[in-house]
Amino acid sequence: MAFQQPQEHAFVKIGKDMKAGAIPGLVLLCGTEEYLVDFYAQALINKFVNPATKSLDLLTLDREKATAGAIMEGLETVSLMSERKVIFLPDFIDARGKFPKEFEKSGSAKSIEAFADYAASVGSSALLLITAQKPSTSSDRAKQSTGKNLQKLKKIVKESGTVYDFDALEGGQLRRFIEKRFRDAGKACSSRLIGQIIRDSGYDSKTVDYGLYHLDNDLKKIIAHAGDAPEIAAGDVSLVLTDNPDNNIFAMLDAIGRNRKDEAFRLLDNLLNNGASEYTILAGITGQLELLLTVKEMRDEGIRLDEIQKTLKSEQRIHEFRTKKASELSGRFTTDGLRKILHSAYDVDEHIKTGLMEGRLALEFFIAGI
Repeated sequence: MAFQQPQEHAFVKIGKDMKAGAIPGLVLLCGTEEYLVDFYAQALINKFVNPATKSLDLLTLDREKATAGAIMEGLETVSLMSERKVIFLPDFIDARGKFPKEFEKSGSAKSIEAFADYAASVGSSALLLITAQKPSTSSDRAKQSTGKNLQKLKKIVKESGTVYDFDALEGGQLRRFIEKRFRDAGKACSSRLIGQIIRDSGYDSKTVDYGLYHLDNDLKKIIAHAGDAPEIAAGDVSLVLTDNPDNNIFAMLDAIGRNRKDEAFRLLDNLLNNGASEYTILAGITGQLELLLTVKEMRDEGIRLDEIQKTLKSEQRIHEFRTKKASELSGRFTTDGLRKILHSAYDVDEHIKTGLMEGRLALEFFIAGI
């Protein structure tokens, strides 16, 4: 089998294309990493639009204004003092997986199929810049609808333009992102602490909604806590990242495993008082328990920890450090005990969603009953 070169991440490709002047007239920015979608949308606008004539050379059409007539009129208007006239269609596919209302009329002259005709006619003096939201995490139907419509839009754009699909950053890419944020703030940070930030921030977690927007905000807090110091210290990192729900949920389960329910209740209070919703906490608890049970069952089968880490990273994008923590924590429970606790968590979820119990009370009963 021939060796396949790893696919280049979209943020690397778009950086190279911008530097080489290879941005086409039709661009779609999409993907799970909203921070990068928004960042590069603004970067492209800044690259091609002269600030002095921005009101004339940048036409932003939100979903209500994104009609066929408005888009076509914008494409036919030349720029005044900018490198290109930019027609920006933000959230052309929304979180529910829908195109703007006009383009949902399948079979009409204004349908998304007709959009393909004039999208293909964008010249080098203009840029039709489109973004698509990631699907709502609360609805599988929205994910399917978004996937279907997004594939349709990608196919249209690829005919005469470029699609930049921004997935989550990994490995060295994520390290470089963090290093750049600290460097831009005039701060140095050791490789060890950057590794700790990656492990403890929650960015690699599947159980909490934590992306680059969250990470960037935490990095800003770390920088602010460092004050005038030229280098980020361990205390700056630990103080900020202890507020991460994922870490506190792990600590809560650890306290339960050590039969320290008073500590578990305190951690629950901290999460709720810091603004985490009952649904977020329960989703985190369920996700962590599922991970603990998976690791426990694999260890029961005699699979080595390094093999478990490799498998879970490959199949579920779970960081090795989280798997190691889960392995250590799972030792406090029996396999049957974990199964029972997980089933109890599923019951709590049903009780809250059906209104049988109020959220906070249900979580407290869950901890008390373990």
